[in-house]
Order: sequence, then C-alpha cells, then structure tokens
Amino acid sequence: MKNTIFFLLLVCGLSQYTSAQNHKEIVLFDYDQFILTDKAKSKLEEVVLKLDLAQLKTVELNGNTDADGDSKYNITLSKNRANEVSHYLVAKGIPAEKIQLKFEGENKPVAENASDKGKQQNRRVEITFTFAEKEFTNTIFNQLQKESQFFTGKSNEVITIIGKEGTKITIPKNSLKKANGKFAIGKIDIELQEFYKKSDVVAANLHTMSNGIMLESGGMVYIKASSKGEELQLKKGTEMILEFASKDNSNDMQTFYGYPKEDKTVDWSTNDNYTVTEEENWSTYAVFYWDGREQRDTIYGGKSTRKAFKRATTDAEKVSAIGSTILTSTKLGWINCDRFYEIKDKTDLLVDIDLKYKPEIRLVFKDINSIMSGHIDKNNKLVLSGIPVGRKATLMAFSCVESEVYFATKEIIIDKNASVGLDLQKTSVAEFKTALQQLN
Repeated sequence: MKNTIFFLLLVCGLSQYTSAQNHKEIVLFDYDQFILTDKAKSKLEEVVLKLDLAQLKTVELNGNTDADGDSKYNITLSKNRANEVSHYLVAKGIPAEKIQLKFEGENKPVAENASDKGKQQNRRVEITFTFAEKEFTNTIFNQLQKESQFFTGKSNEVITIIGKEGTKITIPKNSLKKANGKFAIGKIDIELQEFYKKSDVVAANLHTMSNGIMLESGGMVYIKASSKGEELQLKKGTEMILEFASKDNSNDMQTFYGYPKEDKTVDWSTNDNYTVTEEENWSTYAVFYWDGREQRDTIYGGKSTRKAFKRATTDAEKVSAIGSTILTSTKLGWINCDRFYEIKDKTDLLVDIDLKYKPEIRLVFKDINSIMSGHIDKNNKLVLSGIPVGRKATLMAFSCVESEVYFATKEIIIDKNASVGLDLQKTSVAEFKTALQQLN
C-alpha cells in the first residue's frame, strides 16, 4: 500500500485569504502517505499566491492520521505530514519562524474510523493562517487639496498681496530671513491658501480648536515665502499685517498660529501673540462717527504713546474698514483669525461608528463658525468633548481607503451626553464634495 495515490483537498474559497483574520485549510492524505505530488504542490502554490503575506502572523500545521496501525507509528506519520507541508510553504516564501508544528497522530479524529470515508477525513494536516488586523490608511485629504495662489515681490520693498477670496497681507520690507539668519535679497515668492468656507476648512483637514477648546473662526490662511526655493521666515520683532475678508467678526478676535501634528492635523495656539488693541499698536481700528454712523479707521503710529489716525475717505476704504478684521502676525505658515468661544453648558458626544476605516469626524455648527473634531478615548470610543448643549450642527464622518470613498452625515441638536450612530456608505469623490458644499 506504499504506492497508493495522494490527494489534496482545499476547503474554503481562496479569495478570503486576504481579508480573514483567521483562515483554515485542510490537506488530506491517502493511506500511509506524506510525500507531496506535483498536483498537490500546484494547489498549495495557488494558496500561497492568495495570501496577504504582509499581514500574515502565524501558520499552524497540525498533522493527523486515522486509527489504523500502531499509535506510535501514527505519531511519526502525522509529524512527517506536517513537516512536508512546512517545507513546501517555506520554499514558497513563508518565513519558517512563522510556522508552528503540531502532530496528534490518531488522537484527534474529526470523523468515525469505522468507514473508509471517515478514515480519509482523519488523514489530514490542518493549516491555520492567522493574520494581523489590517491597518487601513485614510487618504481622503489627498483627494481634496486646495489649489495655492502664487505672488512675487521684492525683498527691499513692502510686499502687499490680495488673495482671490479677499485676504490682504502686507509684509514689511527687508523683514524676511533665511534659516541661517541671513536676510533674503531680491525676488520673493509667496504662496497663499485661503479658508473661509466651512467646506474648504473640512477638506483641508482643519478645525477650530485650540488644545481641545472650541474656537470661533473669522478665516484661516496658509502663507509661505521663499527665495530661490529656500523657505523664509519673519525676522524677530517684525510683524506682518493680515486683513481678513470675513465680516461681522467679534471685536475680541486674536491671531492663532497653526502647529501641524504627527497625524497631519493642525492645532491652533496664540503662542504668546495677541490681537493688538488701540492702546497698544496700530493693527486695529479707532472708532469715529461720521454722518451718523460708526466708522472705524486704521490706527497708525507703531507702539508709540502718540498715535496718528488716517481717516478712511473713499467709499471703498470705508467698506473695507467696516467689513474686515485686521490682525498682526510674527510668523508665516498657518494663521487663524479666532476667538475662544464661551460655552456655558457643555457636554461630550459619543459617536458610534465602525473605526476600521479610520474615519475623520467633524462637527460643523450651523450658527457658529466653528468646526470640531473627535478623538479616540481610552475605551477605544470616538468622542467629541466640550461642545455646547442645544446647538444645531452637522455631524459627519468620511474616509478614503484603497481608492474607495466612504461618507456618513446626520443633522443633530446636541443633547447632554448623547450618543449618535453613523453608518459609513460608499460614495464618490464628486458626491462627497457636493455634500461638503452644503455646509456653507
């Protein structure tokens, strides 16, 4: 009986190998055999080709026999069967250190040994593939990048640029320096991005939070200056002026600086900078009354105690003075016109959602220019903390994994310690962008 035929049975679909956390295959042997035939090798090769080797943690091989013959001999036979499969898998690229061998002889039957059919099911090697949980990468923001605007100026002249959405930025002359401390000379290249619409803020992976505390925004910009490809910064003690195009801002708006974090989000901080008041500097407005209405004029005069005022005279200057907010900044990069939003009654919001696709969560308020993001707590739950009770908002989740976009949204009124469920559904980039536009 030493020359009887060996055959291999693969149980389960091959397509499941790349997604299952644990996956089992069974190799069946004919009577008293352990050598792999060419047909068996071909089948095993097909299995290996379907494996996600990057996620493969372990392979357990458990050899077994039927109850015929001596039990000691059957232990050796089951070991030989497991070894034969192991040698083949290693030859096909599976690391030997990931393979674990077990051999049970006749002691672990899966069928009765009273019939040939039952014995055949017991002559087997069980193969258990264990995979690590697949780590998905959310690439949604790669699909939504906003186009930059580009300007040029000269280092020895005041550089003034006006963005497409109305942001006016003024950089003093001879104020830009290189990383080595030397001043830039000649042509200066300026890159600008503006973020006033809620849709643009969400699409750029931004929010209005400072160390988890809610902010109300009057606009955000990203500004970069360079000379011959070398990035520049403002010299110490120099301030540039930013006139934000947003209207009806509160008078306590401040300059917040954005600091990118490891997860590529931007956190906002005043970083010891401030909105300069009328008593301190020339970056705000003095209040005049002209023809019965309030008129704010730009204050000049630096930090001197003596101040000179330049009255806005043309209609355009008057509209600009009333309809914009002027701040100063000591840095380039991410800059936000913000104020801390006072919350009298705050709560936490638990979001019930499948975290497998690492979704981004945003809470976009209806009547406040604020956008908050969530975090994973110690219980592996997604939470938004310190949000105002009773406010209307749009709760949304979105992700892009392996070129597939997933999106969920829900209109809510924030209740005390509420829990809201979101169910991600597959959509297209175009449909997601359309949904973002509805936030504005």
